Amino acid sequence: MKVILTTLNAKFIHTSLALRWLYVARDISFDVEIQEYTIKDNLDEVAHKLVNANPDIIGISVYIWNQEEAKKLVRMIANLNPQIRILIGGPEVSYEYTDWLDYPIEGVLRGEGEKAFWQACRREKEIDGFVNKEYESAVAYAKVDLKWLETLESPYFLDFDKETQKNRYLYLETSRGCPYRCSYCLSSLDNQVRLFSENYITTQLMHLEEIECKQVKFLDRTFNVKPERALAIAKLIEQLKVNFSFQFEVVLDTMKEEMISFFEQSNKERFRFEVGVQSFNEQTLDAVHRYQNLDILVKNIKRLSQAGCIMHVDLIGGLPYEDLNSFRNSYTKLFACGATEIQVGILKLLKGTSLRLQANLYDFTYETQSPYTVEKTKWLSHQDIMIIEDVYQATEKLYNNGRIRFTLDTCYQYGYPIFDVMADVGNRMRNFKGQPQVLDYFKLLYESLSVFNLMQDEKLRACLNSDYYMNFKQTPKPLFQDEIDKETIKELFKKWVQYKIFDEQTLYNYGKIRLGFYQDKIMYQVLIYDRFQNYPVRYWFNLEGEAQ
Repeated sequence: MKVILTTLNAKFIHTSLALRWLYVARDISFDVEIQEYTIKDNLDEVAHKLVNANPDIIGISVYIWNQEEAKKLVRMIANLNPQIRILIGGPEVSYEYTDWLDYPIEGVLRGEGEKAFWQACRREKEIDGFVNKEYESAVAYAKVDLKWLETLESPYFLDFDKETQKNRYLYLETSRGCPYRCSYCLSSLDNQVRLFSENYITTQLMHLEEIECKQVKFLDRTFNVKPERALAIAKLIEQLKVNFSFQFEVVLDTMKEEMISFFEQSNKERFRFEVGVQSFNEQTLDAVHRYQNLDILVKNIKRLSQAGCIMHVDLIGGLPYEDLNSFRNSYTKLFACGATEIQVGILKLLKGTSLRLQANLYDFTYETQSPYTVEKTKWLSHQDIMIIEDVYQATEKLYNNGRIRFTLDTCYQYGYPIFDVMADVGNRMRNFKGQPQVLDYFKLLYESLSVFNLMQDEKLRACLNSDYYMNFKQTPKPLFQDEIDKETIKELFKKWVQYKIFDEQTLYNYGKIRLGFYQDKIMYQVLIYDRFQNYPVRYWFNLEGEAQ
C-alpha cells in the first residue's frame, strides 16, 4: 500500500518536521514518501502530481497558513481519483474540525499523529484523536511517548533531505507542550511539558556538525522552561563546529542569571532569541493570562541587547483592554529596549483558543477564514487597526532590516514620538504608487520626520545620510543635493593624501565624501568603495578635516 505525506509550506525555505516524524514512525509494510509544496505552487499541478504517483492514501498536514489551499487540494484530489483515501491532521484541524467533515476525507487526526496516523491507515477500530462522520475517539487529542520517538530513526537527517537542506531551515524540538496558558495561543491547550532526554538531544546536536542548513529553529514553546537543562544545551550549541545560527523562544523575565551571563559572553552570531512581550498593559496581560514581570523583562531585554545579542521581540495589537494609546505606549516602551527586531502583529483568533470563544465578550470582529485576523475590537476601530498595520510595515522596512536603524534610534533620543513617526511613514508607504526602492524609503521617512520638526533640518539630513550610504555596494544616487561644495572636497582630499591618511589612488578612485552624523555632531563621512562590490568602509572626520 502506497502512502504519500504532504503539506503546503509557507515558503520553500521551510520544511515540515511533522511529516518527517510520521515518516520515521511509518509502518514498514507501507510504501511511504514525502512530497512537500508551498502555498504559492499551482494547486492543479500539485493535485495531478500527487494523484499521478498512484497512492492509496494521502496524508495532508494542515496549518493556519495553508488551510484554504488544503481545502481546495482535497477536492481536486477527490475529483481526479475518488478512490484515494485522504487523511488530514495538524494544528488547524485538531481543535475545530467539524467543517472538514463535509469534505471528501476519510477522517481527521487530532493531536500527535506518529501512532494514530498509521492506525488510521490500517483502519483500526480504536484510534486516539481520530474523528469522522461515523466515529469520534474518546481521547480527543492524541499524544505519544517521547521515549518511543527517541528509538526511531532521526527525522532531522533523512537521506532525501541532504540535497536541499543547506538552503532550508532545520526545525528541531527538545520538548512538547507549554507551561503557560495564554488565551490567544494554541500551545496553551497542551499544558503538560514533556522533554526529550538530554542524551537524545545531545546526539542530534552533535550530528549537526555533519550537515549544512540556513538556520536551526527550535520548536520548543519555552526553551528555558528547565533552566539547568537549557543552559547545558546552549553551552553545547556554543561549542558546535557549524556556520549557522540557532533560534529559540525564551521567557526572559524568568531567565536565570547564570544563563543571561552566558549569553552576554557567547558568540552573538550563534544564537537568536524570540521574546513574546505582547503588551505592557497589565490589565491586558491579565485578561489573556499572560503573566510576566514587566520590569525584569525590560531590564533583561536591554541587558542582552546592549551585549549584542540578536533579539526578536513581539507585540500583538488587538488584545483586550488595549486601545490605540495603550498600544502606542507598549510600542514606545519596547522600542526603547533596543532589540534587534520588533515584530508588530495583529491578533489572530485561532480555532480552539479560549480568546476566540470570548469573541462576543470583547466585541471582536475578525476574518471568518484563516488567518482569522481581528478587524475591530471594543477598544480599537478598524481605522486604529490600519494604523497598527502601518506601523508594522514601517517597522519591517525601516527598522528590522537595519536599513535606517541609526536614524530611528537617534530621532527617538531627540524626543520624536516613534510610534507616530512609524504610523505616518507607514501610511505614506501604503499610498506610494509602485514599489518603493531604497531611496524612496529614505525620502518618505524624511518627509515624516520633517512633520514633527524636533531636529534641525541639517542634522536630520546628516543623520539619514549616515544610514543611506551604507546600504549600497557602489556609489548611489545622492539622497540630498549639494551638501559639500567641490572646492571643499578638493581641499580635503588633498589634505588627507598629504598626511597619508588615505592612499591617493584609493581615495580618488573609490572614495566619496558626504555629510553624516557621528558623536552627536555633523561630520564628514568618507566612504571607500571597492571593485569587488563590498559594502563601503567608512571613516569619520570633523568639519576641520581631522580624523575622529
